[in-house]
Amino acid sequence: MKQPSAIMPLSSLTGAQLEAHQQYNRILDDKGRYLPFDEFRHRVKRGDDPELAWTLTRHARSASLQFINYHNELGERAGFNITPLVSETCELVDKHATQTALREYLQQLPAGGAELSQLQLDESITSSQLEGANTTTLVARNMLETGRKPRTEDEHMIAGNARLMTAIPEHLAEPLSIELLRHFHAAGMSGINDAKYHPGNFRETDDVVIADYDGNIVHQPPVAASIPDRLQAVCDFANDLTGQYIHPLIRACLLHFMLAHEHPFRDGNGRTSRALFYWYMLKHGYDAFRYVSISQPLHAAPVKYAHSYQHTEHDGMDVTYFLEHQASILKRAVTKYLDFIHETIHRRAAVDHLLAGSGALSRLLPRQIALLNIMLAEPQKHFTAAEVSQIMGISDGTARSALRVLVREGLAMEIQVNNQQTAYTAVKLR
Repeated sequence: MKQPSAIMPLSSLTGAQLEAHQQYNRILDDKGRYLPFDEFRHRVKRGDDPELAWTLTRHARSASLQFINYHNELGERAGFNITPLVSETCELVDKHATQTALREYLQQLPAGGAELSQLQLDESITSSQLEGANTTTLVARNMLETGRKPRTEDEHMIAGNARLMTAIPEHLAEPLSIELLRHFHAAGMSGINDAKYHPGNFRETDDVVIADYDGNIVHQPPVAASIPDRLQAVCDFANDLTGQYIHPLIRACLLHFMLAHEHPFRDGNGRTSRALFYWYMLKHGYDAFRYVSISQPLHAAPVKYAHSYQHTEHDGMDVTYFLEHQASILKRAVTKYLDFIHETIHRRAAVDHLLAGSGALSRLLPRQIALLNIMLAEPQKHFTAAEVSQIMGISDGTARSALRVLVREGLAMEIQVNNQQTAYTAVKLR
């Protein structure tokens, strides 16, 4: 990665130079992009001076930065610009991810939101896979859904992250504190490999570095001795609601960046940083984030995720690069969540139409129709009575009775798993 060139003193530039490069005196390029220097330099018009062009762009960006009370060890103060993509993503979550929006969607779902239970596991699984857990999504999902004990370190990573995601809503009434950060780390990392993770304990040495895929050191975290004071600054930023207004989504992303930049634990910093993002969003009423996975799109392009940190750290703590990347991730993640809801609502209408045509609609209870919709959302899945009981909040006996009714109606099949456990799967409706 090519690091930014030194900014040229404006006093050294002639009027002719400034006039010839005036088009670069702006925050975004002509396509609306907030490019880092290693990409920017390749898009300078032929014949123009890349360093002069970068100087003017960097001056324009710096002049409009919104600074926050956070510095790196060099004393560079972090700041950001709000780009069109960041604004668009803030509007998206304000429209579709609030408590009120979620409540309205749940009223339209046939099972009152029980269908969303499958989405709750996505973040626990892919956040761990992003950090190297070598377990398939199918195996991981089965482990979490059945309550099977993890057998490998990779499975322990996923189980730990599931515990962490479960612990987050229990602490929404609290302000952020150093002890809460310790608690989140311990909740997610305990029992994986305690000698490696030191659950809930900050690192005490400075031998931890972040390297790229070629082994080159790209980030040296702040010294261990400064961790308590620096993390207190992070907490103060999270808890400060009387100072400058920052949209909750932007503040949550900044907290995500800050904790990862500090790298206070020997391992598990990425998972804890993303958990902090979820804590802040849920704390501020964006309840849909119980079902939105940011790690799924991050896992699809982990190098870009890493580069968003590097561009920020190499360009004077301009966190816009990280915010731009997170905005693109969040836009995809929220859109996927909305697509799932709309597909479920559409399926409900189609199911009601088919059941009405066969006469089954009048024979089935609302609970049984809701269960059918849940099963049709995962046509390859084998459902047990215990799983249905947990998903729908009903007794095992009621769940088993509902499943058997669907079998009698020809809407589901009863099968034996491993010749010992009875399970059910939906029949494709025609």
